[in-house]
Amino acid sequence: MARSRKGRRKIQIVKMEKDSDLQVTYSKRRQGLFKKASELCTLCGVEIGILVFSPGRKVFSFGNPDVRYVFNRFKIYHQNPFQLTEFGPSATIRDLNSILSQ
Repeated sequence: MARSRKGRRKIQIVKMEKDSDLQVTYSKRRQGLFKKASELCTLCGVEIGILVFSPGRKVFSFGNPDVRYVFNRFKIYHQNPFQLTEFGPSATIRDLNSILSQ
């Protein structure tokens, strides 16, 4: 006699109607998100800051090394953005033209 199992099923991505279901799902997914962020920090040595606003208007945060540190660094970056170095044929041609014009 074989048991019939449904296993994991795909769910539709739409807002949940029942508040209790919404709160449970939110709580589980928030924990999963923070766990993935922590793993990314450990494996890759990155700095991460996450803010999550719950359906009940509470704020939850995760940061490595610290949320304030990461967000302050983000603010400083946007005040003085780093210059990106361009690579490839167009950059080489531009460099050669600047040498010729000197």
